[in-house]
Formats: sequence, structure tokens, C-alpha cells
Amino acid sequence: MSGERVNVLKDRAGAFLDLAKELFGRGRMDLAFFHVEQACQLRIKATILRFTGEIPRIHSIRELLSIIAKRLEEIGYSQESNMIVDFVREYRETLIDVEDAYIESKYNVSTLTKNVLSKAVDVAEMLFKLLERIEGNVLG
Repeated sequence: MSGERVNVLKDRAGAFLDLAKELFGRGRMDLAFFHVEQACQLRIKATILRFTGEIPRIHSIRELLSIIAKRLEEIGYSQESNMIVDFVREYRETLIDVEDAYIESKYNVSTLTKNVLSKAVDVAEMLFKLLERIEGNVLG
């Protein structure tokens, strides 16, 4: 069952990212940011579910990524854990923007720019690829 749930989460994550790109093209920055955040959150949770059998009830992208890094370290995949840590370190500002966009897009007027959104979409795509690569390394 958890394999099916993982696939559902991955599919929804991909759909959210596709919607973010569509909304970006239509100039709906606030909603596009929201969808980028949801895409990242669901994709990360799919990996956590795959590695732990559980879905955490937290929403911070960086905190969720730290759960994956810690789990990888625990099961002896230090290189993959370091890949997550390095990703977070390299894209920290963009990940913070995405986390902030989740709140701003729902409750405030977003002040984030097209350039920031474009970078967020790129980082989300890189994140998806990184998680897929790590899952392949760990689970074959």
C-alpha cells in the first residue's frame, strides 16, 4: 500500500509543479508560488514515506529535507545524505522564499518577483531529480 501512496504523492507533486508553470505563464504569481511549495512538499513527503513508511505532519521544506538527510545517514547512505545537505545549503534562499510563499500566497499580497518564482520553479525541478536519483541509489 505504501508504494501506491508514494506514487500518488509523486503524481500530485508533478501536477502541482505543472500547474505552477501554467499559472506563472498566466501571470498569477501568488498562486504559482503556492503550487511550487505544494509540489516540493508532496515530492519530499513521497520520499520520506518511501524511506520511513510515514508521512510527517510538518510543512517546512527545509525541515522535511533534514528528515530525509537524517534517515539516509541512519541507514548508512552518507553520500546521499550529504547530497541533500548540500542542496539545502546551495539553494537555502530560494527554499526560504518557497516556504514564505506558501503563507504569503494564502494570506497576504506576495512581494516575490518573476525572477524569484522562475528560480523557485528551477529549484523544484532540481529537487525532484535529486530525490529520484537518491531513491534510485538507495532502493535500486
